[in-house]
Amino acid sequence: MPNGAQNGRSSAADPGFGKAQSFADALRDQTQGYVAKRKADAARLVSDVGGAIRDTGAGFDGLPQLKEFFDQAALGVDELAEGISRRSFSEMYDEVHAAVRRRPALATAAAVLTGFALFRILNASKVRPIPRSHAVVPVDVVRTSDV
Repeated sequence: MPNGAQNGRSSAADPGFGKAQSFADALRDQTQGYVAKRKADAARLVSDVGGAIRDTGAGFDGLPQLKEFFDQAALGVDELAEGISRRSFSEMYDEVHAAVRRRPALATAAAVLTGFALFRILNASKVRPIPRSHAVVPVDVVRTSDV
């Protein structure tokens, strides 16, 4: 069975190879653009959460320790948003992978908790049947005469 090397043709000279390469480049560019948009959306969402935490803390003017707690929490969330926007996707993946390798039990517990929360959220929209033992069942009452 002859291949490109045996025919003396290089695969770069093949017109189909050029089309496949341009398709792969276009697909890679689209994927990188999509990841960049989602990363920017995630950073914006985290920043909005930081703003909400800061706004919540503003209501505690009479309690300076509690207000400081909310301000510190908002500052930490804002730093997370900056980190998301500054790092590349591969850097974030590497950090998560390293954290999972350092503490696999904690990662497993977080995954189980997340799965349970998603399960509860997705099943909350379904109508839950009322068990027959708790259902109010109308009973025909026969009137008795007053004696």
